[in-house]
Amino acid sequence: MFGSRSVSVTRIVFVVATAVFAVLAGRELYASIRAASISIVAERIERGETVADDVTAKYAVRTIGMVEGHYCRSDIVGAGVTLVLAQLDRQNVNVNYDAWAAAASGARRYLQHALSCMPTNSNFWLRLAAVQSVIAEEPLSVANMMKRSVALAPYDESMVLTRFYFWNDFTGGTLSAAKSALDSDLTAMLKLGDRCRVNAAIKEVSPQLRPIFDRTWASVGTGATARFQQRCGK
Repeated sequence: MFGSRSVSVTRIVFVVATAVFAVLAGRELYASIRAASISIVAERIERGETVADDVTAKYAVRTIGMVEGHYCRSDIVGAGVTLVLAQLDRQNVNVNYDAWAAAASGARRYLQHALSCMPTNSNFWLRLAAVQSVIAEEPLSVANMMKRSVALAPYDESMVLTRFYFWNDFTGGTLSAAKSALDSDLTAMLKLGDRCRVNAAIKEVSPQLRPIFDRTWASVGTGATARFQQRCGK
């Protein structure tokens, strides 16, 4: 009698587990099908291929719509970030403010979702800071996002150089609020960065960043900065 009851319980557990796995597998399959075209368009953009504005807009809308499904697979999230940022880049606030505002709001919302999935992704924190800065550059908010980006990838050359591009555009208030993170990035770039890539990045330094950059240049010393005087090959 007890043996029969044990078998029945085992069967119930097996059936329930099978049903759960089937539901999860079905959800993943649905997500893959739904995201397939988004991934294809994102890959084309990342390769530098020409993608029409209406196509980018169409798939950016689909991408933002997927936030409601709480999809957190890295391939889906990464493709989505590419698309919403591409859509925002194609808007001109002076030509069509409403379209720009919608794209900026959508990009911020999607990046917040992306970070809820991958809170340790340095690039996503950087992109959220950049989007927030074009919507309304709130120094403390943007600075906190940049601090997280720096903390998560302090010596990744690609990330450091990408962040420098945005540091160069931020207001003095944001630069001041993020002083420790900015100093860390500039020091890492000047001490450890490839001289040719760094030379290309520092050709133009904004007026608000210049005093901070010059202080960092002096603080790292001629032993570190002398190499930047060497010519880079073509």
